[in-house]
Amino acid sequence: MSPDATRLLDLLWERYAAEVPYARTFAALSGGRFRNDHIALRSLARPGGGIALFAHVFERFGWKPAGKYSFPETHLSAIHMSHPEGLPRVFISELHAEKLSAEAQRLLAALPEDPPAPTSIEALADWFSAPPPPEESALLTLERESQYGAWLLAFGRKVNHFTGTVDDVEAWQRRMLEAGVPMKRDIEGAPGGDLRQTATHAAPVNVTLRDGRTRSWPYAYFEIAQRAPGFDGFLDSQARALFDMTKR
Repeated sequence: MSPDATRLLDLLWERYAAEVPYARTFAALSGGRFRNDHIALRSLARPGGGIALFAHVFERFGWKPAGKYSFPETHLSAIHMSHPEGLPRVFISELHAEKLSAEAQRLLAALPEDPPAPTSIEALADWFSAPPPPEESALLTLERESQYGAWLLAFGRKVNHFTGTVDDVEAWQRRMLEAGVPMKRDIEGAPGGDLRQTATHAAPVNVTLRDGRTRSWPYAYFEIAQRAPGFDGFLDSQARALFDMTKR
């Protein structure tokens, strides 16, 4: 198994879990270790960025494109990548700003172009980072049209979520609630289906604003997934419901 790939995932987990206490709760309830189903990343579709940029990063470590998804009502598309050595899947989505209003496009244009991904693993982990501080008015205005777009202004290339694989998603939903973790009310996917998913609420973090102030904004949730044997992909309708977990 690729040591560089596992090292990158470990570093990304450390950064993510430091800001998402619900993820640490799940890990503790799992005895300190758990099987990760997938990580998710968000991006802006544009030349030199979007899905293509992130996919190229993970292809370096052996991941291969394995599925495509479309979410026209929110102007998103996505792919997932699988690894031949059984490493966690990578789910990458992108926002098509050209389908939004002229004002939303103007606000998203404030996101600087993505720099080339570094070669060293430690520097690459740092590359998955937030953009320069946004204006509060831009966040609030963009959120009304695209909460995904507002998330990008606040968090950029940071990991959106990790996912624990479980044998009984309902039992784990109860365990997390009993541990005091705020959870999504519903479980996506019918009993006996290919994929059943739920998630914690998004953990809020303080975002530094352009004027130096900070304000709380929903950053990332921890997802819990139960897969049928042999099912590798995702279901569009279920993924769409989970995107909304970063709404304020």
